[in-house]
Amino acid sequence: MIKRILLGLFLVGSFVADLRAQSDLKLENLPRYEQYKQASQGRRSSRGSGVRDVKWAMDGSFVNFTVGGTAQALDLKTAEFGVAREGKIVVSPPTPVVSRKSPVGRAEQRTVEPSPDGKWNAVYRDNNVFIEAADGTVDPVPVTKDGIDRLRYGTGCWVYGEELDQSEAMWWSPDGKSLVFYEVDEQGLKDYYLTTDNTSTYTQLHVTRYPKAGEDNPQVNLMHYNLDTKEIKRFNIEGEERQYLFDIAFAPNGKELLVHRTNRRQDVLDLLAIDVATGKSRVVVTEKQSTWQENSPTMRFLNDGERFIWQTESNGWHNFQLRHIDGRLLNALTNCDGFPCERIVNVDEDAGVVYYTAYSDQMPYSEQLHRVNLDGTQDVRITTSPLHHSQFEIDPKNRFVLARREKIDIAPEYVVYSTEGKELAVLPKVTEKDDEAATSTEACHSESFSFMSSDGSTKLWGTLHFPSDFDATKKYPLLIDVYGGPQSRGLTNNYQPINAVAELGFIVAKIGNRGTVGRGKAFESATYQRLGDLDLLDQATGVRHLTQREYIDGNRVGIYGHSYGGYMSAMALLRHPDVFHVAVAGAPVTDWRNYDSIYTERFMRTPQENSEGYDQSSCMKYVENLTGKLLIVHGLIDDNVHPANTWQLIKALEEADKRFDLMIYPGFKHGIGSNYNSIRLEYLYRHLIAESPAISAPTNK
Repeated sequence: MIKRILLGLFLVGSFVADLRAQSDLKLENLPRYEQYKQASQGRRSSRGSGVRDVKWAMDGSFVNFTVGGTAQALDLKTAEFGVAREGKIVVSPPTPVVSRKSPVGRAEQRTVEPSPDGKWNAVYRDNNVFIEAADGTVDPVPVTKDGIDRLRYGTGCWVYGEELDQSEAMWWSPDGKSLVFYEVDEQGLKDYYLTTDNTSTYTQLHVTRYPKAGEDNPQVNLMHYNLDTKEIKRFNIEGEERQYLFDIAFAPNGKELLVHRTNRRQDVLDLLAIDVATGKSRVVVTEKQSTWQENSPTMRFLNDGERFIWQTESNGWHNFQLRHIDGRLLNALTNCDGFPCERIVNVDEDAGVVYYTAYSDQMPYSEQLHRVNLDGTQDVRITTSPLHHSQFEIDPKNRFVLARREKIDIAPEYVVYSTEGKELAVLPKVTEKDDEAATSTEACHSESFSFMSSDGSTKLWGTLHFPSDFDATKKYPLLIDVYGGPQSRGLTNNYQPINAVAELGFIVAKIGNRGTVGRGKAFESATYQRLGDLDLLDQATGVRHLTQREYIDGNRVGIYGHSYGGYMSAMALLRHPDVFHVAVAGAPVTDWRNYDSIYTERFMRTPQENSEGYDQSSCMKYVENLTGKLLIVHGLIDDNVHPANTWQLIKALEEADKRFDLMIYPGFKHGIGSNYNSIRLEYLYRHLIAESPAISAPTNK
């Protein structure tokens, strides 16, 4: 009896000790929490050179600027610095602010659209469209009357808001005499149910039409209302019955409506121009791809309202063309081959010059500034340094450019280049004397690295972040911070001297896998119809490359991410259990049959067309492989990645008799707040550091 009592006391004592250990592993109790806290608050991250208030002289002879609170000037003739100068100057215009446009929730559309003159409001209410006087002096006029829950006017639907970025569903003509609006027919679509108020005595239901991959899509049409004649008509737009119509805008002349039209497979994009008076449509330009075509390429009209700059990827790389609204290709602006153009920075029509950026350096994540004439001649790379450039200020005479340049391990500085590509001067930086918060001279604890992908020919890049007291004689766990989904940017090359998560004792890596943007169409399309395969393999290959370093412990590799990153994290443990040992999967899509039609079919086609691809990309196929530690996190009212994804994975893991951890947040949708970040970091710390004391990273010094 005494032995049994002693044994019971021992077991109780062990249980209490375990509870205490778990309590001690709260984020704020971790040995290096203060370093993490300081880094996460930005106290140790540089604010760069702090150059502000840039003002060019009208003749481009000097530039005024403020640094560290001191107004200075750079004389472009002598390359000398001095006090700010008087003279005719140009004040850089502020960043445009969208006026009168109220923000909308995720996947929603605005319910009120003011007319250009501000006299009228187009209003969506009770599934119909109304015209109301802005001052309330005139009774509302119903434009439509037969709207019901499944046949609505003046609004959109889930997939149009979420995947086609349609925050508007009503559009005024420039003269305010015409209104165009959506007609959305969801009759015949299946309902999707989410329970809400899950912590109340009685739950509620949120019902929506959320077309899943391969299921019926809504029928979307465009309606036109003439305020003078009160006539309403539906535009007859040819094409597939349930094609996508989006990016709606009136042409500058106000007589035509510009519409992007794409087929369900999204491999053909047409820019349509619809004559508002007759309803007749014509194709202005067509883009095609063998995989998917980008739905919203850059389009920028020139001052004449007829010529426009258009972004094409017809040769496999983003380029710009000058086109006419009548359908003519006037000339190519750029002929990039081997790297993509990125964005239009400025168009000086008087000088006939276009400034644009491109990823034209050997390091494919460093953005560079170029200029080219409007006729496509004399293309020049202006920023000749192999660093990432941004925040461009061009002088009025098109002779000089002020730009910010940096790299993940090189602090920002502002540089003046000639528009012929010659570096002329580097502006002075903020010092600690000028600004106590400036830390541009601090040591950097990050670096970039590269390695070869599994195909033996594609060079991949990543960034690596070390603790500030890194010791190469120690062994550190490796932690992969991942998103990695299609049409996301794999990496950025901005200066990041320190990473808050690394301060807890990890080495943190980010890897730009195939399938992400910025490296050409072939790179982006490598994962087509096979999500969770090559993109994840690139992450695993990157880990194998990094664990060749003696200070990285290949037996302690973790990965975490949310949404597509949650999917990648779960799949990492299931498909590469020999490489990854711990994962926190936030809101993961566990089977692409569960996700919406537009996004999923763009990259996977439909399940009917690509059944094998859907099977191979499902987490449930690989549950037998689970050997590591897996924490699944989901918001219970997630209306984007539905909780059913997690329920399906849980069921499969249970049936395979696998052990895992689960954290559900009853009051959150796709974005999770509360203590999610702390729970995630505590889980990774517990299983990668605390439970491996013999080879753990050093504690606080």
